[in-house]
Amino acid sequence: MTSPLEDLRLKRVIVVGAGQAGLAMGHALARTGLKPQVDFIILDAGAASDRAWIRRWHSLRLFTPARHSSLPGIPFPGSRSRYPRTDEVAVYLDDYANQLGLLPMRGSRVHGVRVDPHGHGLTLITNVGDVETRNVVAATGPFAEPRFPEFAGRVRVPGKNLHSDSYTHPKQLPDGSVLIVGAGNTGRQLARELASSHQVTLAAGTPQRELPQRLLGIDIFTWMTATGVLRIPARSPIGRLLSRQEVVIGESLEELRTLGVRIVPRLVDAAESTFHFEDGTSLDAQSVIWATGYLPGFDWLPDQARNPSGDIVQTRGSTPVPGLYVLGLPWMHTRGSALLSGVGRDAARIAQLIGRRP
Repeated sequence: MTSPLEDLRLKRVIVVGAGQAGLAMGHALARTGLKPQVDFIILDAGAASDRAWIRRWHSLRLFTPARHSSLPGIPFPGSRSRYPRTDEVAVYLDDYANQLGLLPMRGSRVHGVRVDPHGHGLTLITNVGDVETRNVVAATGPFAEPRFPEFAGRVRVPGKNLHSDSYTHPKQLPDGSVLIVGAGNTGRQLARELASSHQVTLAAGTPQRELPQRLLGIDIFTWMTATGVLRIPARSPIGRLLSRQEVVIGESLEELRTLGVRIVPRLVDAAESTFHFEDGTSLDAQSVIWATGYLPGFDWLPDQARNPSGDIVQTRGSTPVPGLYVLGLPWMHTRGSALLSGVGRDAARIAQLIGRRP
């Protein structure tokens, strides 16, 4: 039986992350003739039971119908018009990996990447040892680490204080008032779910464009696909305009108000159980949910691939470091780059670039 380190040696490509982006990358590499576990391998830090799709709250469904929720080569099962639950997505990804012979090496955490100064390759620093490879694809996606505002550490509420990443269902929270911080898609969906059982206040910061889930009886993603919106390049004039502001689909603030949700301005400070808002008002809350998004968690990548703010420098997935690529980020190339239906196009291009490298 080989050691984990032996399983990593002599791989032409190491893909970091076994979610939708990593599996799409595996499919793309296999399409070029590379063999899973022989020419390339997929690493993932978590155990099978600790994957992102399994951790999400119980009632969450995709806002893309099944027809627009498939990775390359294998359609999402069941009715094409339904909106899949997250546990169904987790099963689909497992089946996808098994059918393609992709066997992620789980429990493999990457701590860093060293760049050979003479261009001879990359060294991946992992919890099982260091291993050299020609190519690394960072496919951990945009949801690696929950993000909190600086003042969140001063909050002490009598009920629950948690990030949306840890929320599962309404009974997780004690009776009483709940403040949800952040009015993106997640914050609005949680506000709707909790409105029937709790007194909900939603703190909304930057105004966002609102789109209905269905327009003239047709799902909005069907419209976006038909009109080519999901393929507009981020660096085009229209792409730059669209990417400046998050789009919220399906939940308008006005609809939430009719459910009894109180909408307040941006949260600017907090201490103990008192929260202060941009308009000078304050309130006390029994519980708080931080729907404040995520950090991509790319601190393990070399400095040459990041700007002074720590953001990845990339063009269609290629970084300034030869052989180092990223995949699955919002607007990495198009609006669809972080979606199940769109990540495969970016993966196919990266696989082609890898195939041209010596």
